[in-house]
Amino acid sequence: MNHTAREFARLRAVLERRLPGTAPFLPGATDHELDRLATATGLVLPADLCALLRASAGQDDPDHLHGPLNFHHFLTVDEIIEMHRMLTEVVGDMAEPVAQPAYYRWTVWSESWLPFLAFEGDCYFLDLDPGERGTVGQVVFRPNAPDLGEPKAPSLAAFLGRAADLIETGHAEAEESTLVLLDLC
Repeated sequence: MNHTAREFARLRAVLERRLPGTAPFLPGATDHELDRLATATGLVLPADLCALLRASAGQDDPDHLHGPLNFHHFLTVDEIIEMHRMLTEVVGDMAEPVAQPAYYRWTVWSESWLPFLAFEGDCYFLDLDPGERGTVGQVVFRPNAPDLGEPKAPSLAAFLGRAADLIETGHAEAEESTLVLLDLC
């Protein structure tokens, strides 16, 4: 089991203990589903995301429950495709280059950003084409009104581990059916 899959398994176990009513996690994605995601987004999927999606292809959330992390739920392959397509079509033309050195290459939205957690237009995404100060695969929180702060973690594995650490050390407040982790907002 690789590092990302181990960190996800740890986070999932903590979430299921703390939030037994959270939307169920789906079985892992198949190679066909990962190929479909890569084709639909036009991106080479990072190994971290493939490991996460092979462990669980998102959460089954037909009732649109609050997701387990800051109200965000883990996206299915179809939801990733749809959110990436929608943001690219709706706000992609508003993107402007960021003066370098910076964490990001673009403002507003980039086709090289791949969401994996979302809630009402907000999302956490992997940045596959960062600015000079960034890291390929860094995790970024993008609010619906896109004012990007610093990256939340240098990788998906680091993000999942950080979330699990914050919950395990008591830095998460239960609110409705989610755990609020202010350090990840």
